Amino acid sequence: MSVRKTWFAAILLCTAASALHAQDSLAADQFGSLRELIRPHVGESRWREVEWLTSLQDARRRAAAEGKPILLWSGGGAPPVGGC
Repeated sequence: MSVRKTWFAAILLCTAASALHAQDSLAADQFGSLRELIRPHVGESRWREVEWLTSLQDARRRAAAEGKPILLWSGGGAPPVGGC
């Protein structure tokens, strides 16, 4: 990268950072109303009401007994139940 482009990028970054910092202030009397606005309300997070099972074996037994499917959710980039 040329020196000119590097200086331009640095100036742009400093300008953007100062503009973002200027928008970061929040008056104390606004905090409560903003907090209530962004908090989940009753009925918004329905997934929290589901009785999730952490054992695949228990889930298979229950699904077979009730004739229901299984939702398998895996995180961390690992395969859910071994290689595919």
